[in-house]
Amino acid sequence: MRQILLCLIMIFLALATALNTWAGERHYTFEDDKAWEVITGEWEIKKGECHSTKEAEEAIVLLKKSEDVDMDGVEYISVRAHDLGTGEWQNIFVVFGNDGKSENYYLGGVFVGGRQEWAFDNVGMKTNKRAGAVLAVACAPQCPPGKWFEIRLEFKTGEAILIGGEEGDKVKERVRHKFGKIQGGRIGLGTSKSIAKYKDFIVGGKGVQSMPVSPQDRMTTTWAKIKRNY
Repeated sequence: MRQILLCLIMIFLALATALNTWAGERHYTFEDDKAWEVITGEWEIKKGECHSTKEAEEAIVLLKKSEDVDMDGVEYISVRAHDLGTGEWQNIFVVFGNDGKSENYYLGGVFVGGRQEWAFDNVGMKTNKRAGAVLAVACAPQCPPGKWFEIRLEFKTGEAILIGGEEGDKVKERVRHKFGKIQGGRIGLGTSKSIAKYKDFIVGGKGVQSMPVSPQDRMTTTWAKIKRNY
């Protein structure tokens, strides 16, 4: 009976995976700049890292429209960041909701220099200049730390959650804000009056199409799980 059941499961899986399916997540490793468009400032993308190379009022780099990633289908964005500046300004953030037509788009990250906060900020769509915090919370004296740290945004039914900190148990929720409806648009990275580097940009959600998972790989993984359970 067990062998018959396993055979039926395998037949079902073979039919279900006959076509490539989407895993709902993309991982950008910054090996090259093909997926990215510089909006403002100066950026260098190569060898697994994305650098803002010169301090600017706002330095913004977005995923190209051809990547077909829109906030309407995004449930989370994460990236690892490292401050490279020598001055007092350390404004390092993720960009979201840049639709090219609304009054503002949004940032989520850490802002130091006159303020010392984890925050959601908004930026004028036409000016690319920050218009002030949507919601902010003070952070510890060394914010961001002088090492790699994580910025992660999660989006749930009109609410945005900013999670951040060093790796391990220091990564925790910082700010939570109800936007109502989070506008669609492009996503990316930025700095303000700062220099930083990023790696491992990950975006996921029900509306995100990742690289297709091959049927053979899916079958191999699923069969291994079945054997463990039986």
